[in-house]
Amino acid sequence: MTKAVRRVIQSRQVVGIFVVVIYGTLALWSTWPLARFSTTSLLTGASNSLTVPMFNLWSIWWNTEGFLQGLNSYWNAPIFHPTQNTFAFSEPQTVTMIMAPIIWLTHSRVLAYNIYLWLALLLNGLFTFLLLRKLGVNRSTAIWGGAAMLLLPIVHWQLDVVQLTPLWGILWTWIVLLKISRHPSLLRGTELGMAFGLTFLTCSHQGLFLSLLLVGAFWTLWKRLLNPSLWTACAVGIGVAILLIGPVVFHLQKAANQNHFQRSSQTVLQLSALPGDYTASTGRHLINFGILAARDQWQLSPGWFKVGLATTGIIFGLMRCRWRWWTMFMLMTMLLAFLLSLGPNLNIYGWYPWWTLTEYCPGFSQVRNVFRYAFFVQMTIVLLAAQGLYGAFLMSRKSSSKKLHNYMAKPALLILGLIALFEVYPTSPVLGKTPHIERHAGWIAYIRNNTSPDHAITCIPFAQGVKVKDFETTTRWMYFGTFHGVPLVNGYSGFFPDEYFEIRDALNVESPSEAILQQLADTKVEFLVVMRSEERKNAFIDSKFDSVLLEHVFSDPVGVDIFRLRKIEK
Repeated sequence: MTKAVRRVIQSRQVVGIFVVVIYGTLALWSTWPLARFSTTSLLTGASNSLTVPMFNLWSIWWNTEGFLQGLNSYWNAPIFHPTQNTFAFSEPQTVTMIMAPIIWLTHSRVLAYNIYLWLALLLNGLFTFLLLRKLGVNRSTAIWGGAAMLLLPIVHWQLDVVQLTPLWGILWTWIVLLKISRHPSLLRGTELGMAFGLTFLTCSHQGLFLSLLLVGAFWTLWKRLLNPSLWTACAVGIGVAILLIGPVVFHLQKAANQNHFQRSSQTVLQLSALPGDYTASTGRHLINFGILAARDQWQLSPGWFKVGLATTGIIFGLMRCRWRWWTMFMLMTMLLAFLLSLGPNLNIYGWYPWWTLTEYCPGFSQVRNVFRYAFFVQMTIVLLAAQGLYGAFLMSRKSSSKKLHNYMAKPALLILGLIALFEVYPTSPVLGKTPHIERHAGWIAYIRNNTSPDHAITCIPFAQGVKVKDFETTTRWMYFGTFHGVPLVNGYSGFFPDEYFEIRDALNVESPSEAILQQLADTKVEFLVVMRSEERKNAFIDSKFDSVLLEHVFSDPVGVDIFRLRKIEK
C-alpha cells in the first residue's frame, strides 16, 4: 500500500464515513427485522404494547404540524378537548420536528418515527466516538466505545420509549464541558448552552436529570474554579440554555401547577431501583451470570466485563494527569446517578434525599420513573470502560516488546473488547403493526370534510382500564387523528385532566345518558365516532332527548359508525 493510499484511507473524511457506516449497520442490526417493515410497524419494547410507540409517533406528527400553527396552537394539541395546554402534559420532544420533511415527502408517520429511532442510535455511537477522540483515545477504541453506547442494554430495553433513545445531547454536553475545562471561551459557552438545550428539547426528563448531575459533579473542576473565563463560559452557557428551553419549561410548569400534577409516593417507590438491580443485565447474553441479586424485571447493569474495564479505566484515569479531572467527573456522575436511581429506597438515617428533591427542586415531583437515572450509570461505565481498554493498550505497548505487543497483547485486547461489547446484546425486538390507514380512509375523510371549524369529536370506545396496554385503543384513535386533524376528547399522555376519567366512565356504558351527551355538545363536540362491536350494538342509535339529538350520519364497512351530536334549541 502506497503512502498516498494510506493517507486517503486514514483521512478524517474516510474515517468519518467508515464510522457512520459501522454505526448505521449496528442500528439496523440491533433493531432487525424493523427495517423490513419500516412503513408499517413499530417496536413495542418490553411492554409488548403499541400504546407508547403510537403516542410518541403522534407527538412527532404534532411537532411537525402544530409548530407551523403558532406557539399557542402548538401547546393546545388536539387531545383532551376542550382542555388547554395539553401538549405540556407529557414530553414535547420538540427536536422531533426535524422529521417534518420525511412526513411531508412520504406521508408516512411510521417511517419518520423509525428513521428518527435509527438516527438517534447512530448519533449515540457517533458522539461517543467524538468524545473519546477528544479525550485522546485512539480510533479503534473510540469506535468500540461508540458501538458499546449504541448497544447500551438499558436503551434497548426501553426502546419503545423513543424519547429516551437519544443520548447524543448528553454526550455533546460532556464533550463541550471537556473542552471548556481545558480552554474556556465565550464560543464554547454558547456551544454548551446549545448542547444542554437540545438535550432538554429532545427529552425533558433526561434534561432534568442531567442538570442535577452537572451541578452535583461540578466541584470536580475545583482546580479551575478560580479561572474567571470558566465562570464566564458557564454563565453564557446557562443563558443560551435558558433562551432555548425557557418557553418549554414555562408551559410544562404551567400545566403542572394548574392541574396539580404529582406522582404518588407508591408509584415512585415501585419505579425506583434497588442496589441489587445493578448485578444483572437485560438482553441476550454471550456469557450469562444470572440475575444474582437483581429483581426479575429490573436488570440495570451494562455487563460485568464493562464494569471490570471501567474499574481499570478509573485507576488508569486517576493516574494520568491529563485525564484526572475527567475521570473524577465521570466517577462522581456515576455515583450520583446510582444513588438517585434508588429514589425513596435511599434512606440515610431517616432522611430520604428523593423526597427533599421533590419538595425543593421544580420538576422532580412530576418524575415517575426514577430508575432511569440508570441510563447515566450505564453511559459513564461505557466511557470509563473505553478509557480502561485504551489504558490497557498503552500499558501493554509500554511494558512489552513490539513483537509481543503486536502478536499477543493486541489480539488479546481485541478478544476482550469483543467479549465486553457483546456480553449483553439486544434481544430480537417485538414489532407491532400500526392500523392500515387505507382501510379507514372512508370515515377519516368524512370527519375531515364535515367537521365544523373549532369543533371536536369523541371516539368510542375509550380505554377500559388504567394500564398502559389498555390505552392502545386510545392511541389508535390518536393515530387516525393525524390524518383527519380534528381535535379529540380522547387522549393519552403522561398526565390526564381530571374530567377525562369522568367522561370515559360516562361513555363506556351500555347507553350514554342525556347529561353526558349535553356536556359534550356544550363543548362543541360535533361527532361521535363509534367502533362497532357486540357490546355496543344497541348503545348508539338515533336518539332524541330534551336537549340533544344524536343522529346516525355515516357507516363505514371497516366497522365504524359516525353520529352527529346536535343541541336542541328551546
